[in-house]
Amino acid sequence: MSWDIYIQDFPEVASIHEVPQDFRPKPIGDRTALIAKVREAIPFIDQVDGDWLFAKGDDIDISFQLHMEDADRVRYIVAHVHGGEQSAACIGALLRHLGLRAHDTATGELFDGFSLDEGL
Repeated sequence: MSWDIYIQDFPEVASIHEVPQDFRPKPIGDRTALIAKVREAIPFIDQVDGDWLFAKGDDIDISFQLHMEDADRVRYIVAHVHGGEQSAACIGALLRHLGLRAHDTATGELFDGFSLDEGL
């Protein structure tokens, strides 16, 4: 079981319900450059193949799946949180580093980095 958080291009809105119906998110970056930025924010992350990254530590257990627009551009990332008390903080730090926002599938709202227990 995991708690899924979609990291993507979102407009500057206060609530997911304010995203316009006709909004189409843009790709969030080039695969190589984006993975390098993720590594800056989470230095202990392991890349298993081109599309999967794993952050696992004492209080962090997250797998990140890159969803591609084409061979080079990432459309969005899904963070699959499997546990860990610091996983929410880790994702929050990554979002700030990437300058992106995320959708929390557990709450149905924009991810705020404080809802790990509620999400799990």
